Amino acid sequence: MCTHSAALSLSQTQQHVVANDPFLEGSNYRKKALENEKMAADYWSNPQLSSSIQNLPTNGFSLNQEPMTQFKVGIKQALPRGDVNTLKQQKYAAKSKVVSAESVSRALWLKREASVDWLNWYYASQREVLVDQERKLLEKLLEFTQSHYTQAIDGASQQDILQVRIAQLALEDKATQTHQLVEEAKARLSKWFGAPIVSTKPDAPSDKSILLGYEMSSKQLSRLIDQSEPFTLFQYHPEAQALKLQTRVKAAELAIEKEQTKAQWTVDASYGYRQDAENGASRADFVSIGVNVDLPFFNRAKQNALIGAAASRMHAKETEFRLKVNALASQAEVLRNRLTSLSEREVLYLNGLKQEVEQLAASILSAYASDEASIEDVVRAQLRQVEIEETLLSIDVQKMETLIMLAYLYLPVSSYAQSTVGASR
Repeated sequence: MCTHSAALSLSQTQQHVVANDPFLEGSNYRKKALENEKMAADYWSNPQLSSSIQNLPTNGFSLNQEPMTQFKVGIKQALPRGDVNTLKQQKYAAKSKVVSAESVSRALWLKREASVDWLNWYYASQREVLVDQERKLLEKLLEFTQSHYTQAIDGASQQDILQVRIAQLALEDKATQTHQLVEEAKARLSKWFGAPIVSTKPDAPSDKSILLGYEMSSKQLSRLIDQSEPFTLFQYHPEAQALKLQTRVKAAELAIEKEQTKAQWTVDASYGYRQDAENGASRADFVSIGVNVDLPFFNRAKQNALIGAAASRMHAKETEFRLKVNALASQAEVLRNRLTSLSEREVLYLNGLKQEVEQLAASILSAYASDEASIEDVVRAQLRQVEIEETLLSIDVQKMETLIMLAYLYLPVSSYAQSTVGASR
């Protein structure tokens, strides 16, 4: 259980979800289990020890009455069928690598999903800040209007004051809705902590946390995206690698099924002890050595069916691998276009709309002071400034979320991409 009374950063959230994930903890045990199974696969089956009294006469049950009576001890050892033990070791080794790839993928997924929930909380919290700014604007506007009304300036009336107060009441409803969004976002985020989030606010996210802790800047990520060929690159993504390694597991299982068509040999040896005859004559003991072999030739149809099933499972997993690569590449292209669009919108608002709206609000306020504009125009212009800030906040948070998604896709394979780009130059 974990709660935070101070500000909670995105980096702290990412570190917590990875450190306290039950799936990742279970992966360590799964890897140990597979290592032990790999070790066990190297051993032969247990030898069989047998003992018996053979040819005991029923007319006296004497051990030295008949020369054929003997006490026999034997041991039998079945040899592995073909290279099945080696193939089983390869299978468990591949399974262990699958678990490792799935663990890497899981850690990245946890960071991505928790980061999105954290950003929703950050967005709602920042909207509360903008609501406070809007409240202060309306308070100043109310003071301005009341001052004009008190001084009996032409154009100032009681209706103007009422208009501002109505805007303030509407703002209180907006503040209530925004606070609800904050609490809902905190509730969704709390699932990663197993306890309610009691932090008053989130810290501003760092560039490193936006890129899931990788030592890379957003500009470097952009260059990586521009220089990479996604349908080749994402073959090495942990999600795709897990499926590729599962293909190796299925290939080992196919090879094991093929080994079942080979003969299995069993070696046995026995020692037969005989007592001396009743007249004292010595009797020789017996030693027997034998070899058994099973002949897997009479169930060929069954074996072929099992081999065909194993081959189909392997090819199906290969198909899943290709589909995963295609899906990752398609997702990357969508996110890339989204990031470009968001960047263009951000430039439009920062370099154009924001300044123009601020100038317009100042101009209308001046016109109202000169009785050349209505209070509705003033309120509308003031609120338009806050709307611009809200839109910029939304664009900023969407950009951060898009960068998180792109970091999830590209940065786990960044070393491979950089080596490929460097080799091609």
